[in-house]
Amino acid sequence: MIQAGFHAGGAEKVMAALAAHRHAKGDEVHVAGMVMPEGGSFFPYPDGVRLHLLAAGARARGGPLMQPRRALALARLIRQLRPDLIVSFLTKVNCMTLIAATGTGIPVVISERNNPAAQSSRVWRRLQRRLMPRAAGIAMQTADAAADLLPRQRDRAHIIPNPCRPVAFAPAPPAEDCRFLAVGRLVEQKGFDRLIDAFATLPADLPARLDIFGEGPLEQALNARIEAHGMAGRIRLAGLAGSASDWMGAGDVLVVASRYEGFSNVLAEATCSGLPAIGFDCRYSIAELIRDGENGLLVPDGDIPALTAAMARIAGDPALRLRLGQSAQLMADRLAPGRIMAQWDALIAEAARQGRAAQPLASTASS
Repeated sequence: MIQAGFHAGGAEKVMAALAAHRHAKGDEVHVAGMVMPEGGSFFPYPDGVRLHLLAAGARARGGPLMQPRRALALARLIRQLRPDLIVSFLTKVNCMTLIAATGTGIPVVISERNNPAAQSSRVWRRLQRRLMPRAAGIAMQTADAAADLLPRQRDRAHIIPNPCRPVAFAPAPPAEDCRFLAVGRLVEQKGFDRLIDAFATLPADLPARLDIFGEGPLEQALNARIEAHGMAGRIRLAGLAGSASDWMGAGDVLVVASRYEGFSNVLAEATCSGLPAIGFDCRYSIAELIRDGENGLLVPDGDIPALTAAMARIAGDPALRLRLGQSAQLMADRLAPGRIMAQWDALIAEAARQGRAAQPLASTASS
C-alpha cells in the first residue's frame, strides 16, 4: 500500500484501517509513505504490518528532482518486495505508483481521495488520466467523482466511501441559542469566510451563535472578518477540538460551507451520529451524506442567502432539529466499516484476478 505520508488525514486514516483489515484476513501487508512525522505514524498500525519510509522522501524537500527520486525509491521497493497487489491513494502517488510498477506484472489499484480538479495541477491530472488504463482497479469515494472519469475508466470504477462509526457524544445542555458548529482546517477550501458572511446576515433577534473548530493560515483573516461584521460576541474561532465527541457535544447543528470536498469525514461523523447538518451542495460528497429534509438541509452550492435562510429555519425550529437528528441510521448503515471493507475486498479480489496471468511472484505480500 502506498500513500503520501503517515500524517493525520482522511486518506491516511482509511489506509490504516484497510491495512489493519487485510492484515486480520491473513495478508502480509506493507505500507510505504514519503514522509513520517517525528513521533511516528499518526494512525496506529497492527504489529506485523511493516511501514516503509521511502528514502528519497526523507531527503528531498523540494525542487524538480523530488518526485523522480521518490518514484525511483518506490520502484526499488516494489522490486524488492514483489507484492501480489498494490493499493495507492491520491493523484501524485497514483501516478508514481503506476509508473514504478510498469513492467512488473503487479496489479495496481488506485484511489482518488479528494477533488483532483481543485487540488492537483493540470499536469498531474492529465498524467493520471493517461496512466489510468494501467490500473487493475479504480476506487472513487462518490458517484460525482466517478462521473468525472473518462467513460472507459468510469466503467471500471468502484464507488467506495470512507467507513465511519457513530460517535457517542453528550448533547450540549439545553440553551436558548441554537449553537452552530463548523469544523476543519482554516483554509480557503472550507469556506469559513462564506459561513461567517451567511451567519452575519441572520436576523439580529434570532438566538444563535457559531463556533468554528480548527487551526490554519486564515485564522487572522477570519477573525478580522468576524470583527468587521460586528460578530465577535456571536462567532468564535474555537481552536482545535480534542475529538469528534468534543465538538459534537458543543452544539446543535453542523454547517459545511466548503467550496469543494472529496469526502467530508466531519460530515460523515455528524450524520452517522445524529447531529443535524446544513451543507452547500458542493462537489463531491455533500449531497451523498445529507439527505435533504431527512438528516439535514442541503443548500445550492455557493448560495449564501440560501445558507442564511437554512440556518434561520433550523435555528427557529427545535422540533425540526430533533427530527433531523433522529435519522442517524441512514448513514450509519451505509458507512458501516464492515460494509465498506467488504467493498474493498471485492475490488482487491477483482484486481488480483487480473494479475494471475502475470509471471509467478516469489512473495505472497499484499502491499
